Amino acid sequence: MESSAIELSGRRVWVLVCVLWGVLGSHSSAWADLYSCQETGAVSIDPYQREVIDGGGADTANRRWLVDTDQGWHRAEFPGYRGSCRIENGYVICRTDNIAFGEATLSIHPNGTSFVVVYTDYGLGALAFVGKCRELSAS
Repeated sequence: MESSAIELSGRRVWVLVCVLWGVLGSHSSAWADLYSCQETGAVSIDPYQREVIDGGGADTANRRWLVDTDQGWHRAEFPGYRGSCRIENGYVICRTDNIAFGEATLSIHPNGTSFVVVYTDYGLGALAFVGKCRELSAS
């Protein structure tokens, strides 16, 4: 009789843990910081040249990154969050290393208004973008 009481008690504890995990997990995105970051300038660097990418071109108006500190980040025109983000010394730092032949890092200043993205293509060069961010509401 006592062993079934222990089993029942163990099940209750397990159910309680699962319920708490579900509640905390489903509400964690409400605590995430959300940003929309728009490019204002860019540079391409490779072993043969350095080029400032035209800041007034049509492409610039469309280069925007969305950041969710819980889900990751992505270019606005490509759906689905990638990588991961964390807070380091007040900076939001997001990294993705599952890009073919390279990696990318996005960093948002602690005041939340400016950012830099660096794409590194192993052996070929890098692209760097800078711009302004605005914090989005979680709703």
